[in-house]
Amino acid sequence: MIGAGIIGTSAAFALAERGYKVTLYDRAEPGRTGPSWGNAGHVVGSGIFPLAEPGIAWSGLKMLLDPDAPLKVPPAYYAAIAPWLWRFWQSSRGDAYARSLAALTALSLGSVDETEDLWARAGIGALMRRDPALYLYESDQSYQMSLGHWDQRGEVGLRSTHLDARDIAELEPNLAPIFARGVVSHEWGIVTDPFEVVTGLFLAGQARGVLHERAKVDAIAPQGDLVTVTANGGARTFDAALVAAGVWSKTLAQSLGEPLPVEAERGYNLTYPGRAGLVGRPLVLADRGVVVTGLEPGLRLGGWTELGGIDLPPNPSRWKRMRAITDAVLPDLEGAPASEWMGHRPSMPDSVPVISRSGRSPAVYYAVGHGHYGLSQSARTARMIVELVSEVADAQHAPFGIGRFA
Repeated sequence: MIGAGIIGTSAAFALAERGYKVTLYDRAEPGRTGPSWGNAGHVVGSGIFPLAEPGIAWSGLKMLLDPDAPLKVPPAYYAAIAPWLWRFWQSSRGDAYARSLAALTALSLGSVDETEDLWARAGIGALMRRDPALYLYESDQSYQMSLGHWDQRGEVGLRSTHLDARDIAELEPNLAPIFARGVVSHEWGIVTDPFEVVTGLFLAGQARGVLHERAKVDAIAPQGDLVTVTANGGARTFDAALVAAGVWSKTLAQSLGEPLPVEAERGYNLTYPGRAGLVGRPLVLADRGVVVTGLEPGLRLGGWTELGGIDLPPNPSRWKRMRAITDAVLPDLEGAPASEWMGHRPSMPDSVPVISRSGRSPAVYYAVGHGHYGLSQSARTARMIVELVSEVADAQHAPFGIGRFA
């Protein structure tokens, strides 16, 4: 198994539970190098909408031109990202969008329950609590524009409660009085610390026999019904290999000659140590494209994105603009010290992760491309991987197959 983030450690634990012998490769300490380290800490059961929605071409262009918008593409990366953006736009249209919406709905419904169940079996159930999220709108107009999404969530059984400005002030007294409307989304959880979760799953896997090798995997190659994994210059043969290396999975797929259009969303966040108590629940600042969460490391503001690959340095102006948001939304934080972080979310153009057997080798599997929802979808992904490996459930999980990109 290649990749020891939240997806890899979840799958390793679930496979070991079923009696499989698992060797887990990663180039660094589990959970240290990807979004499993610094994400917002949400387990979201209502994340059913693809990023590529109808009309995204126009709204995306407006965001790219707006310096305060949550999405950016560095000019140096325009040429490299163009093919991915073409697929992204194609995914926003007609039947393609409907298929993505259906797949994400299937992946999301009941995911908080499934996370609780997996983590309880791993002995880390105390690291998550159920906590509905509060979506905040700064104008009645933006709230009205969101109602179509809330209606669609309701149609599939996802519960919500709508609030006015007085309700918001009672629930979150430390917020600036700038929010006209709010919606509570009930199918959510929040963790103590995302890195603590990955560490807990990793240790639970080790207790069930999972082996760990700190090594960079350079290639995978079919050997009949088996697969060879080359790491740090040495090759070993396994019955099967699972690629769960986030944005670094693309080069491994290329070593098999297989298209895997995973792109790096460079996510930025700020964490204010010791200030987690300023908010009572997960907050989604819907008009600003960021979330606010109280975690053990501190109050975390995150969500802004650049489609900029894995090689460009971070853009400090993103953190500066995020600080301006916290100053406006939580006045008590003005001037407070904060740590800065940037990580690479692995994102597919249709927002649907690849949870699939390879089309080039029956001994290779993928679990990659979860975008903003790796923590949320990790338990269900682990279960699906076990089903693919042990029950040959390829047809059952076809909407997540890599073959859709062939």
